[in-house]
Amino acid sequence: MLVLALSFLFSLILLDGCKAQKVQQPQVTPAVVQTPVLEQFEKELTKVVESVSPSVVTVLSRQEVNINPFDEDFPFPFPFQIPQERRSLGSGVIIDYKNGKFYILTNNHVVQNAQKIRVRFDPHMEKDARLVGGDPRTDVAVLEVDAKGIDNPAARVAKLGNSDNLKVGQLVIAIGNPYGLERTVTVGVISALRRSIGLTQYESYIQTDAAINPGNSGGPLVNIKGEVIGINTAIVAEGQGLGFAIPINLARWVADQLIEKGKVVRGWLGVVIQDITPEIAETIGIKEGVLIAQVMPSSPAAKAGLRPGDVIIAINGEKVSEVRDLQFRVMKTKPGTEVTLRIVRDKKETDVKVVVGELPESPPSAEAPQQTENLGLSLRDLTPTEQSRLGVKGVLVMGVVPGSPAYRSGVRPGDVIISVNNQPVDNSTQFWQRIEEIKRAGRDRALILIRRGGNNLFLVLYLR
Repeated sequence: MLVLALSFLFSLILLDGCKAQKVQQPQVTPAVVQTPVLEQFEKELTKVVESVSPSVVTVLSRQEVNINPFDEDFPFPFPFQIPQERRSLGSGVIIDYKNGKFYILTNNHVVQNAQKIRVRFDPHMEKDARLVGGDPRTDVAVLEVDAKGIDNPAARVAKLGNSDNLKVGQLVIAIGNPYGLERTVTVGVISALRRSIGLTQYESYIQTDAAINPGNSGGPLVNIKGEVIGINTAIVAEGQGLGFAIPINLARWVADQLIEKGKVVRGWLGVVIQDITPEIAETIGIKEGVLIAQVMPSSPAAKAGLRPGDVIIAINGEKVSEVRDLQFRVMKTKPGTEVTLRIVRDKKETDVKVVVGELPESPPSAEAPQQTENLGLSLRDLTPTEQSRLGVKGVLVMGVVPGSPAYRSGVRPGDVIISVNNQPVDNSTQFWQRIEEIKRAGRDRALILIRRGGNNLFLVLYLR
């Protein structure tokens, strides 16, 4: 990518040179005349690398695991399991120095469940590290290391940028220790922003084509000013040039809480939410916002009177277009704070006051029929307004688990189930009753009539 960038700059220089010469003489200026500009670009790039490299460290973790010597051939508990040491290697970046201690940002998956962690600053300088805290929900962890014996420790602290101001196409540099090759430098661009790839609960990744390989995890992604704008965390094994980094603003927010409190305190509403797909939009008549699929019992949302089917379109006057908009705003809201949600219910906009709670370690599950797990269906009753607009009674499909019987049958979010085996269903209770009757009769499928896109369609719903 650096070669491409340089080639691009080189071509621009040649074009400018050609334009200037048309006035004087039709002679091609030798490329060597333009090298000072390229040399300056190269010089600035190396300055960035030299300024950031001292902040980058290698993170070595060790975990003892017990191995059954008979493995799968002897699946029963064995009294003399053999302890083995599992080692992992990653990267980290120094983000603070105070009271004689370094604070190092890395990925949680690099140090999770480790019995021993060491940090290598240079080939001949390695120290024990203490895990300050880790956050699996964002894959961020913070290490503390005694800086004694390290020259000019304050100079090793990295400069942090502002990941909220990033733009696609910006040049970026990834520094880390892929395969143990310390302080390897690769160059690329920001390919996309706000990516979700299903790795963690809170995702808004920076996508880059700068080469990121195993061992880069936890290392910095920096801009051409030498500021850390992301923490490299993931690659797509099947794809070339697909790397992902946690935005530094999110990573720093998590790190500050881990350092101050030893844990991350997040705001919580207690709802299961989803984006409005085109199919759902056509069914409910609302194109933008976040749809509430379920409300946790006794949650802040339940106490405020929020219901499944409500569409949240703003929080404290700020527009909400997709799930992550609401998710991140609520997450960063201090528990106990009252917020105003603008919702749409039965085609009418209204404001609902909610006192944000604290996200528990294990949030309670929403109440839902057991059959939801069996078929992979999440349903809710149509509101009177929706029934009137659609001209049918039935149940709205809120979600379908990929790979589930319902998914294999072709059922999709936004569908309205009108009947089961030619028997009408007016609500979700009736639907599940019909399904149970069919199962008790020993059958493994049912004929359902759905409304999709204004048209009726029969599908065979597999029950296993």
